[in-house]
Amino acid sequence: MKKFAVASPRRTVIVDAGPLKAAIDRGDADHAWAVRALRTVPGRFVTFEAAIAEAQHGLENHLAALKALRQLVARMDIVPVTVESVFNEAERWAPRMDFADACAVVLARNYERAFVLTTDFRDFSAYRVPFASSEGAFYI
Repeated sequence: MKKFAVASPRRTVIVDAGPLKAAIDRGDADHAWAVRALRTVPGRFVTFEAAIAEAQHGLENHLAALKALRQLVARMDIVPVTVESVFNEAERWAPRMDFADACAVVLARNYERAFVLTTDFRDFSAYRVPFASSEGAFYI
């Protein structure tokens, strides 16, 4: 599989659904962490459609939250992920991995110097890709 080089010497930060939702939902336990991470972590921020859909669902489609989500993801690159590679990854980890997690893992493996920004410490600690969560940074 081909790795995509990033023009910047900074890392590629792959934003999973959890931080997208937490940054907007002030009642989320990870809200402060997500806001701080999205403001201070240096790098090129990318996300993907499955993360946006999962975050929107978690925000329960409230109009103000949807507007905030739109503004948040507008500052990121929304990158495509091939469905075949996502299903291959999900099948490797079944039944633990869902579609959005598989997208994040595929992207982490496809970009040099990339890590996943997630609130899902338990699952991502098993996937063997670099990630950072509210519980700390791992495999970076």
